[in-house]
Amino acid sequence: MKFSYILLSFLFITISVNAQSNYKKGYILTNNNDTINGLIDFRTDKSNSSICRFKSSSHATEQIFHPGEIKGYRLINERKYYVSHPITVDSVSMNVFLEFLVKGIKNLYFYPGEIDYYFFENEDGRMIPLSKKTNQIVDYKFKIDLKYRGILGYVFRDCDPVLKKVENVGLGRSSMIELTKRYHDEMCTSGEECLVFENDYKKKFTKINFSLYGGLQYIDYSFGREELILFESAKSIMPVIGSQINISNPRFIKSLSLQGDLSLSSIKGNTDFSATNSVYSKYNFQALMASGKLGLKYTLNTPKVRPTIEAGGVYQNLFKSSSSLYSEMVFTNKTFRANQKDDKALPQSSFWGLYCGIGLDYKLKNERFIFCRMTYETSTGYNDKMKIAQLKIGYTF
Repeated sequence: MKFSYILLSFLFITISVNAQSNYKKGYILTNNNDTINGLIDFRTDKSNSSICRFKSSSHATEQIFHPGEIKGYRLINERKYYVSHPITVDSVSMNVFLEFLVKGIKNLYFYPGEIDYYFFENEDGRMIPLSKKTNQIVDYKFKIDLKYRGILGYVFRDCDPVLKKVENVGLGRSSMIELTKRYHDEMCTSGEECLVFENDYKKKFTKINFSLYGGLQYIDYSFGREELILFESAKSIMPVIGSQINISNPRFIKSLSLQGDLSLSSIKGNTDFSATNSVYSKYNFQALMASGKLGLKYTLNTPKVRPTIEAGGVYQNLFKSSSSLYSEMVFTNKTFRANQKDDKALPQSSFWGLYCGIGLDYKLKNERFIFCRMTYETSTGYNDKMKIAQLKIGYTF
C-alpha cells in the first residue's frame, strides 16, 4: 500500500514539472507581412492569447513571440487563427492575441479573460466588447446577466432578420459565429462570402484511445475472517484479459491521460494448516474476478519507445464463487472426526484499493501502439485482502 502511495505522489510531481509541448503545423505572420511556415505549440485558449511558441522545424530551437512582436499566427489543421490586437477590458488596455473567428462586414474575435469576451469590429475599425457576468443570487433571487443582448441589438441594429434572433440568443462561440455570418449574408451586396476561420466551432480537442490486452497475474489472497484466520494466504497465477480507454487533452498537457481499465480473470486458492499432530484443515476456493480501475497515466513523449507510469484506484468483484473447508481430528493414528463444509466460507465479493504500474509503449504507424506493462494492486474487503502483480501485453488503436 505504501508503494502505491509513493508512486502516485511521484506521478503527480512528474506531471507538474514536465508539462510538454503540443506542436502542430502552422505559420506566423511577421510585422513585415511575411509568412513563415513551421510548427506552433497549440495550448489552452488562455495560453494562446498571450504567447506564441514557434519552431521552423521539429528539431529547430523554439522561438517565443508576444503580441505586437508578430501580426499573428495560424494553426492549419485546427482551424485556429490568432491576430495581435490592442483591447480594453475593465478599463485596462492591453495587447493580446485575439482569436479571429469570422472575417466579414463585421469581424468577430474571442478573448478568454476572467470571463469570456467577444469583440465585434466595425468597418471603421471600432471594437465593441461583449461579455456575460456569472449568474448570481441576489436577495434570494437568481440573477442572470442579459445586458449582452442589448449590446448585440446595437451591433446588428440595421439588420432585422438578425435582430429577431438576438432576443433569445445565448452567449457562446457557436451563436456568435452564426449571428455574425448571418449578418454578413444579409448585408453584403457584392456577393462575397465571409470567412469563418473555425468552421467546426463545436470541435472538441479531446483525444481518445482504446486498447485490448492479455497477460498473467500473480494473486496473493490473505484471510481475516475468524474461521479462516489460521490459514496462510493462498497464492495462484492466472491468465487475465482486459480493455482500456485513455482520454486526454493535448492542449492542456500532452502526456497526461485519464485511464479506465476493465479486466476479467479467474482466481483460485489452496491452503492448509495442522495443529500439533491431531488437527488438520484444508481450504480451497475458486471464483471469477472482474476488476475496474480508474487513474492517471503519464507517457514520456519520445519518438518510438515511450516509458509510462500510471496510478489510481481499483475495485474488484468476485462472482460465481465456490469453496470447501475440510477439517479432521486424528487420535492414535486414526481419524476420529472428519467434516467438510462446501460453500460455507466463500471468498469475499467486493474489494477496494490502489494500483500503480510502469510500462513501455512502442509506436507503430497512425498513432497505434503495442505495449507491455507491469502493475501492482493492493485491495481490502471487509476482512480479507488481496495483492496482485500483473504483466500484460496489448495493442492500442
